[in-house]
Amino acid sequence: MTKEVKVISGLEPKVGRGNPPKHTQFPKGVSGNLQGRPKGSKNLRTLVLEAADHPITVEIDGKQRKISTLQATTLQLANKAAKGDAKSMAAFLDWVDQIQIQAAATKPAEFPLSDHDIEVLQAAYERLKQCDADKGTE
Repeated sequence: MTKEVKVISGLEPKVGRGNPPKHTQFPKGVSGNLQGRPKGSKNLRTLVLEAADHPITVEIDGKQRKISTLQATTLQLANKAAKGDAKSMAAFLDWVDQIQIQAAATKPAEFPLSDHDIEVLQAAYERLKQCDADKGTE
């Protein structure tokens, strides 16, 4: 299966760093790591996210509902916190606090202008008011 290398005008193919001899290179279509990660295998993050999205059937207020595992876990934590479990209260309030902080950080500021910008706008507004007042007296 090895090919013979043609020698052109007495020159042999370049061999060295980055140019291994042809007879030591892997053939096309064959991996150097035959026992590597199999195709389609999933990492831990993917498996956890799939488990969180997996639907389950629960009974809420006497009615059967299908909700995700993550939603069911959150409801259980909230219920335990509401019943007075100190650990659940701390965990639930930490989650709520983190979510609110992230939401506030992504929300744009109500007035993104600096103090200097506001002063300039106010000065321009005052000038415009003076121009309107001058026109009204003429």
